[in-house]
Amino acid sequence: MSAADTGTLGWIEDAAEPVHSEFRDDHFGAAFDRDVKSPAVFTVAYVVRAVSPGTYVLPQAFVEDMYRPDRYGRTGTGTVAVAPAR
Repeated sequence: MSAADTGTLGWIEDAAEPVHSEFRDDHFGAAFDRDVKSPAVFTVAYVVRAVSPGTYVLPQAFVEDMYRPDRYGRTGTGTVAVAPAR
């Protein structure tokens, strides 16, 4: 699976394709072109990959409009536990 492989995200029905995306060690960033013909609501998802057992913090995801900072959305934080392979 490559960083850009979205084959496991087939459940998203209203996904928007980014015009730019970058995969970094500490974050993922994407840019979307939106205009008046675009739906008001669209879905963005991400996949977390852990390579070592442990408990990890899932940071807050956020979406913000570059030109209208009063338009934004944020998720809650969370944790995920990865058990050792048996």
